[in-house]
Amino acid sequence: MREINTQSDKKKDKKIDIISLLRFYSTKWKYILVSVIVFMILGGIYAYTKSPIYEVQANVLITDNDTKSDFLRSFSMADVFGGKSSVDDEIAIMYSHSLFSDIVKEFQLNKTYIVKENLLKKKRKYDNSPVYIELPQLLSDTLSEPLIFKLTATKDGKVDISMKKDRFSTIAKIRDKTFPVKFDTSYGDFVFSKNEKYYENGKPLNITIVINSYNQATEQLQEDIKCSIPNKKARVITVSLNSTNVAFAEKVVNAIVEGYNARGIEENKIKNQITADFIETRLGSIAEELNASEREVEAYKKDNNFVDLTADAQYIFTKKGTIDEALVTAETECEILEMTRELMNDPEHKYDLIPTPYGAEAAVDAIAEYNKLILERMKLVNNAKTNNNAALRTISGQLDAMRDNINATLDRSLASARVKLHDLREQMNESDSRLGKMPKQEREYLNIKRQQMVKENLYVFLLTQREETNLRIANAIPKGMIIDRAYPLSAQVNLSKMQIYILFFILGLLAVPVWLYMRDLFRNKFSTRAELSSLTPLPVVGEIIKDKNGEKVGLTENGPLTESFRMFRTKLQFLLSNDNDQIIQITSMTSGAGKTFVAANLAASIAESGKKVVIIDMDIRNPHVAQYLNVETNIGLSQFIIDKSLKPSDLLVPVSGIKNLWVVSAGIVPPNPGELLASPRVKDLLNDLRKGFDFIVIDTSPMNHMSEVGALSLMSNATLIVCRANYTTFDDVKNINEFVMEYGLRRVSLILNAVKGKTEHYPYPC
Repeated sequence: MREINTQSDKKKDKKIDIISLLRFYSTKWKYILVSVIVFMILGGIYAYTKSPIYEVQANVLITDNDTKSDFLRSFSMADVFGGKSSVDDEIAIMYSHSLFSDIVKEFQLNKTYIVKENLLKKKRKYDNSPVYIELPQLLSDTLSEPLIFKLTATKDGKVDISMKKDRFSTIAKIRDKTFPVKFDTSYGDFVFSKNEKYYENGKPLNITIVINSYNQATEQLQEDIKCSIPNKKARVITVSLNSTNVAFAEKVVNAIVEGYNARGIEENKIKNQITADFIETRLGSIAEELNASEREVEAYKKDNNFVDLTADAQYIFTKKGTIDEALVTAETECEILEMTRELMNDPEHKYDLIPTPYGAEAAVDAIAEYNKLILERMKLVNNAKTNNNAALRTISGQLDAMRDNINATLDRSLASARVKLHDLREQMNESDSRLGKMPKQEREYLNIKRQQMVKENLYVFLLTQREETNLRIANAIPKGMIIDRAYPLSAQVNLSKMQIYILFFILGLLAVPVWLYMRDLFRNKFSTRAELSSLTPLPVVGEIIKDKNGEKVGLTENGPLTESFRMFRTKLQFLLSNDNDQIIQITSMTSGAGKTFVAANLAASIAESGKKVVIIDMDIRNPHVAQYLNVETNIGLSQFIIDKSLKPSDLLVPVSGIKNLWVVSAGIVPPNPGELLASPRVKDLLNDLRKGFDFIVIDTSPMNHMSEVGALSLMSNATLIVCRANYTTFDDVKNINEFVMEYGLRRVSLILNAVKGKTEHYPYPC
């Protein structure tokens, strides 16, 4: 019997039979059709009341080429005077409260105008409102909660206005005024005027005006505006706004972008002005420092007697080379002159040719003449036979005289050459002295010159940057380059009319099935035989039709209730196939399932077939059989068990109007019904009744008194458990399975009571 629970749990865990589900829903096509019609009507109303919403967007490319000057880049001072801005930072700036507050004030977005066009449709107006309101001064800055104005204007121009803090609390109202209307309140004076461009004279007007503070309107605008980037690496910001008024949304989006750029330009101007001020300050101090450095260079040059140290050094090196060459020439000249003089004064070479010495230009001609005479003498010497030749003597005398003159000339030339050599040596020593001092002078001069050059370069650089910064101030470039000005996307943001109709059509199709499915999903009671069969392996041998009139068997020969019991009676013959199977026990899991109704009507149906039947009311705690069959008796089962003098025949009471049917009532209600039914007298009663009746139907207590049901089951040939549609719960069936397994009841079958005339087959795990 343990398999009862296992099989039942497995069946409950199986998936829903989709085919059965669809088959069941198809039986509700009328309800689904009505649902579709209703939802399509609702969809039409919804589509009519909703205005199309479009997304308006603009695209801005963030550039940082001019966010800081070259001066700042060169000195890496961006953190002080302005740094590179990231796209995320620019989005935060674009979302800034101050920027949006300016937009709110410019377009008066703290005022909301809603015109009621008819009973169903309301439309928000922006700058095209037929009426506009002037607020008291400073109200928009100090207002803590919204103010609501309801304005109605008749065809003849009469205006009624009511002022509220919320939908129900009216603060003030005025009636029968004409435009312009001045409305005096505790908040100040409000003035309502016609917008001649959009107000239609002679036509009634119903408009609601909601006034918020600037802060509230700014926060709302921050929620409505979306700033996004395609990806983290992109530098393009998309600014978008959803609105029913495309033209107005374009103005707002463009104003946000332009306000952002204007703020960026002003920011760049401020940063560049700071840079310009810094440059001017530094130029003054650098100019003073540069003048001091130039004076120091000038003084050092004067003190050290040079103009350009490098040029002077180059000059000295060149001069030294020239002196060195001249010194070598002078020394050579001196040596040649000395050698020439020595040669002329050497007796052995008295009449030899004399070389012309370098540097003795004054003696060149004399030496040439001297060498000419020497050559003539050499000829005479070779031709003369004796040394006493007169011509020879004459030439020799001339040579001696010329030698003296040449020696004097050579002495003068040698003295001059020696003076020149001394001067050259002095110049060489002076050059060497100057060059020896130059490394120190160069180091000292370079230190001074370096400071002067640094200040000079910085001064020139600052002059250049001053011009660049002034140009940047005069021609400030915005951070955002507008790629696309505000434009609307072609597709609606909200649902189009066709989409609304499709959506509501689908909702209409699904509404009834979903409701039925959810109702079925959350219910804990079954309603059909198929559901009951899916919950238990016990056989369901009959269905009893629910009769609203409480019809009794025998009263209506061809009623549905009569027919259901007749069908059940026929099936019972197969259940009690043995001739000795006479006793039928009828019970239920809980009271209220209709076991007494089933027992009485089943007994009556069997009796109508010509069988002698007795129905015994063994539900001593709560007896109903006698009352149901309109039988009155003073002696019942409880008295029979206690009073052994009573006979079974003393208990039998025939049922009026139903042939072959007798009743044994429960009798008085004892304090111990469980112990009473365990008496041997009960078994004796049943054995005695077997002899006189074809069938014995026992109406027992519900199964929550299982000890009594179990004891009677041992004496019964079949146990019928009544389950009531839409009453008996799934847990009750589970308990039935457990009780049957635990107590080992024999020939247990189920009867489904109170089934609707047209059986509804709910899909259930099967």
